[in-house]
Amino acid sequence: MPEPDPVPALTIGWVTWHTGYWWTATDRHCFRDPAPSEHEEVFWPGTAEGAVEWLRGLHEQWRALLDGLTDAELDSAERTATLPWGAGMSLGDVAGWVNVELTKNVAEIGLLRVLHGARNARP
Repeated sequence: MPEPDPVPALTIGWVTWHTGYWWTATDRHCFRDPAPSEHEEVFWPGTAEGAVEWLRGLHEQWRALLDGLTDAELDSAERTATLPWGAGMSLGDVAGWVNVELTKNVAEIGLLRVLHGARNARP
């Protein structure tokens, strides 16, 4: 996906939407409708509490989908064939990418919270 121009300021709202967007898109490509999720189809819930609930639901759904797979299914690239960025990768590799992406996004949220707190603590 091309980056927006100009690139918007990084916010916790945007990072949580970004996380939900990619998780939703990956789920759809690997387990549901192979049509790509358009950015406009994935909505941020509007509140921090809503975002937490949304991401927890995506986590539970993703975990349940992966939990029922065999090693052969995780080693296969069949489910990832329509991913625009992961075609040819095994589903296990894509699941690993999801974990790395989530880790990066949580780190970004943590940094934004620290910066927000530091800005508010200045005399």
